[in-house]
Amino acid sequence: MKILTPLTFLATTVFAKNILMSNDDGWASTNIRAFYYKLKEAGHNVYITSPVSQRSGYGGKFDIPESNVLEIDGEFSYPPAGSPAWGHEEFDDHIWYFNGTPASCIAFAFDYLLPKYFDNVTIDLVVAGINEANNYGSYFTLSGTMGATYNAVYRGYPAISFSASNWNNSFYKDNLDLNDPLLESTIVATKAVELVNQVFESQGENPRALGLGVGLNVNFPAVGYDDETCMDPKWTFTRITGEAAAGADLQYDEKTNTFGWGDDQTWAPLTACYNGDCTLPSETYIIKYGKCQATISTFSIDFDANAALTSQVKDILNPLF
Repeated sequence: MKILTPLTFLATTVFAKNILMSNDDGWASTNIRAFYYKLKEAGHNVYITSPVSQRSGYGGKFDIPESNVLEIDGEFSYPPAGSPAWGHEEFDDHIWYFNGTPASCIAFAFDYLLPKYFDNVTIDLVVAGINEANNYGSYFTLSGTMGATYNAVYRGYPAISFSASNWNNSFYKDNLDLNDPLLESTIVATKAVELVNQVFESQGENPRALGLGVGLNVNFPAVGYDDETCMDPKWTFTRITGEAAAGADLQYDEKTNTFGWGDDQTWAPLTACYNGDCTLPSETYIIKYGKCQATISTFSIDFDANAALTSQVKDILNPLF
């Protein structure tokens, strides 16, 4: 007989939900599979639609297959070239890959997969990740994991992006072990489920888990084998920009006449605060300088500047009108 833990019992009896998952590291990565199984353990009905290959750094790029077969191997050669351009795990038809980017995987789910195979089931929440490496500050715009998240928010679904600290790039068949309490993928998946369940518990009878056009960005610190002093990170509410927020930069190598990644740079506009709660620390600051803290930041897809900034620009341009 299966023993229900308090967490599993609560989810199963009170707020078991339909959840769509995606990521940018590929459908066969360890982190997304750990998160999938932990959500299922908590009683949720979960579907994965993720890129067949690594799509980190693609942001919101919207790629679709040019053929109905794979021209090259999927990530970890799973599946191999010549396989269908979309398909599901042999023994689990809730785990699907798609030869596209994270953003187009969201469209694949809502426009094709769920209507065709799952009676157009209503999705209560979209989760992306858990990404291999953090996505904080201005990396919001570069991350494929975030691309999946805000494309779901565009469509009217509440969505949460999750990112871990370690870049492990591992195949789930080699590295998944939900019984290893020091494995990062196990720790962060367990914590991510904790947050998801809290969102649903607080939702109560409300029709939406989060406000229309609202999403969350979550980043975990080093845990487990990477930092054995941190096994249960403390949740910390943050803002995406602010003190220490930085952006990607490049550097030129004169010897090789090539460009490479440079050190992250903190530019003044990333520290300015025009919207949100300016008293909150930035997620970058907490991840870099905090002690065993996981960040939660709120974002919206209303990209317009606030009223005061808009008025300033209108005054500047007034002679044109």
